[in-house]
Amino acid sequence: MTWTLTNLIIQLVMGILGAHATATAAHEHHFGFIGHTLTGAIAGALSGYFLQQFAVTMVTASGSLNEVGAVDNVILQGLTGVASGGCLMLIIGLIVHGFGQHRSRHPGNER
Repeated sequence: MTWTLTNLIIQLVMGILGAHATATAAHEHHFGFIGHTLTGAIAGALSGYFLQQFAVTMVTASGSLNEVGAVDNVILQGLTGVASGGCLMLIIGLIVHGFGQHRSRHPGNER
């Protein structure tokens, strides 16, 4: 399979949707609509650029390559985008949440 702009766009859009879905599920780690959209777009773009071929590589039990149809390709690219957007949103959310807790415990550098 060759790299295509269509797969990049699929993963970009699905990365945004995955970030928003994960933010809804893990609402304690949310950091705003624009933040989720940017995080999902970055994750979708990176996975769409680097993981297109890996997302659709399937082998049979004998080790031969399995051909992927058009519908299977769209589904696999979409799932890859959703997963990457959700994972990056959780990583950024945990970092933001961790810094927020650290600041609330230590409001200044007082000793």
